[in-house]
Amino acid sequence: MAPQTDVASSRPVKQAVSRKKKSTKIAETDNAGTKEVQDSVDSLLPAEKSQTLAIDKSIFLRKFTENALQQMKEGNTEEYYKLIKVFSYARTASHLTPEKYVEEVTPWISAVSANVSALSLAYRELVTTIFYSDWITSPDERFVHRYSTLIIQILSAHPTWVPQAMPALVRWFAFGSHKKENTDLAPVVHDRMHGLIKEIYRTIPTCGASLISALLEALPFRTAKANIQVLFLQNVLKCLEYAGGIRREVLRMVLNHVIQIDVEVQVELEDLESDDEDEEEGEADTGVVNFEEEGVFQFDEDEDTGGKQTENKGDEEVVSDITDSDSDSESGSDSDSDSGSDSDSEAGSEIGDQDAAVLNAKAKLRVKKTVAKLDAIMSTVFAWLEKHCQIDPETNEMPESTSQMFLQLLDLFNTVVLPTFMSRYTQFFLFYLCAKDAQYSDVFLGTMMGNVGDPVRTNVQERVSNVEKLAAASYLGSFVARAKFLSKQIVRNVMGVMVQWANTYIDWQEQQAKAPSKEGSGNRIRSMSYGQAFGGPGTGSGSGSSQSLSADFEKHTVFYAVTQAALYMFCFRWRDLVETVDGGPVIESELDDLRWCQEVEGVQRIVFSKLNPLRACSSAVAQQFAMVASQTKFMFCYSVLQQNRRKNQEGDNGGAGSAVASPEQVLRAELDTFFPFDPMALPVSRNFIDNIYQEWQDVGSSNNDDAVSDGSDGEDSDRENKNDDDDDENEAGVVGQMLAMSISPIVPLSALAGRTFEEQF
Repeated sequence: MAPQTDVASSRPVKQAVSRKKKSTKIAETDNAGTKEVQDSVDSLLPAEKSQTLAIDKSIFLRKFTENALQQMKEGNTEEYYKLIKVFSYARTASHLTPEKYVEEVTPWISAVSANVSALSLAYRELVTTIFYSDWITSPDERFVHRYSTLIIQILSAHPTWVPQAMPALVRWFAFGSHKKENTDLAPVVHDRMHGLIKEIYRTIPTCGASLISALLEALPFRTAKANIQVLFLQNVLKCLEYAGGIRREVLRMVLNHVIQIDVEVQVELEDLESDDEDEEEGEADTGVVNFEEEGVFQFDEDEDTGGKQTENKGDEEVVSDITDSDSDSESGSDSDSDSGSDSDSEAGSEIGDQDAAVLNAKAKLRVKKTVAKLDAIMSTVFAWLEKHCQIDPETNEMPESTSQMFLQLLDLFNTVVLPTFMSRYTQFFLFYLCAKDAQYSDVFLGTMMGNVGDPVRTNVQERVSNVEKLAAASYLGSFVARAKFLSKQIVRNVMGVMVQWANTYIDWQEQQAKAPSKEGSGNRIRSMSYGQAFGGPGTGSGSGSSQSLSADFEKHTVFYAVTQAALYMFCFRWRDLVETVDGGPVIESELDDLRWCQEVEGVQRIVFSKLNPLRACSSAVAQQFAMVASQTKFMFCYSVLQQNRRKNQEGDNGGAGSAVASPEQVLRAELDTFFPFDPMALPVSRNFIDNIYQEWQDVGSSNNDDAVSDGSDGEDSDRENKNDDDDDENEAGVVGQMLAMSISPIVPLSALAGRTFEEQF
């Protein structure tokens, strides 16, 4: 009599022999399950088995599958669970080789496919086992194709399975990021999985919600290693090549993920820098204004932290060296135990200092890793943007799909980035996109100016918080200052609008000071539109008394933010505001008789107004503006700075009373620290930004010729101290983050579609 054969593999059934301890249980279970399935199939065969029936065993596998599903409905699960065991396969736990797995499972794929219409939600265990099996790693392409077809058939017949299928598929997006996984196989696995998801998305267009939900669920936590996050993110972005309907939600997920790590870096840096506050305050007392950022991540390089042990060493070596010195100190203290209490106290102090140094070095090492992770993730997104933001050679314009992506990213910027506390680098994604097309920059500037709102307030505008307006003004000023790709005319247009805004605000405040009641001119002013306020009378120097108008650092927050943005822009882009012969470059050795464009005509009035913006603005911006304005002979305002300094010394807080934290202090803290497009310090990501980024440039080549006094004592010496600084130290005084940003939801982008900066203003 012929030996009993396994229907799945046409091989004799043998009792499992002894194996290694850790795989014995799995092997016995699988073999037992296979034998049980075989016995059940044999019960369906005729008593006399012919060669023909053996060849057509697929018919009997189908009948077995149909019988197992039917018995499951009737409450008999024995055959059903035998069927589940056939598809249960984990590459790291199964005793089967990949080839043997293919051989045994292939005939069952056809059997299940023939019964796919019956696979309702009642058969959850079987279907999820099919989804979560490690079939994708098989070296047999034909088998992979058959298995993929089975999954598509199941989902097409029962779309309700899509939410269960997507998590099982996208979990492979991080395959290859672990040491034990076959990195050579990873690209193949990823391509196979994208091919399957693409076909599912084509067959079932409504699966987008399930796909984005699965991506969010599988997204690595921000503390995961960089290689895991980068690999997963690359595959997530690749989904957008065939699933454009989920692009907005994918971009939202990416921005949220990046900004969480971005903020984490800034928080950790603040903790590290808090130990050096005294040293920083000492540097600030010198009166030197540094306008070029040194870089907050300098410890990434071989930084001298004040000890011989840190020279030319990484943080790991620092920790090791200090730990060694701890041991030396402890042994030394034992030998000198009789030296007296003073020596013990000094030794204890030294050990305490060394412990603090170890902790500080470990903290720096932790921040280094977080910074490297942020850099890797952001550079991945930049590379993806670069690939998909190319000009169409036929039309010589950006494709419509790219423009739609920009609008989506701008909308997400307003809802994700703008309201976020301490975002330092995430906003550079939009900065990079704006450089691709002049219209993108125009729309961004118009959106930010729209967020700032009208200088003449209405009840509707009061629903928008001043903090949101302050943030928008800061983004506006920093963008124009740093965007090298902006044309001279755009710079002038933005400067003109902001100067007009500030002058209109002053006019309105003067009118309010004259007629504070609800009747009369106050209502007339409040009913003016933005265009009327700019185009109508009253935007000049004004007439009448404004004696009751004074600096109020809480009431005029938005005015000070807009003014600071304008002054900050002037410091960086003053060359674009100068009228030259034939539109050529400014000759910086001849700055005595510069002709300025009309857009800056109202700056003098703003600076010398009763609202005293130089006192409320960042001291670094105010001093740098005073220096640049003096060097270019635009205006002289050092006397205002000195008057403000004397008022501060005398304790005049601008009418804020005796509160512990005056409105001036709160506002100054916000304005001092929020410059969203400060230099990119991430070494890899900055390669995408450097060519479009405006670095700081000193005025002229002979700064010592700028000793023009406006009548204030000590001004020449102050200016001399400033001009002796190195070029690369000129921005450190204006770097930081906003202390309090809690921004309300803004108007949807759809309401702003097509409204560029020039169209609005």
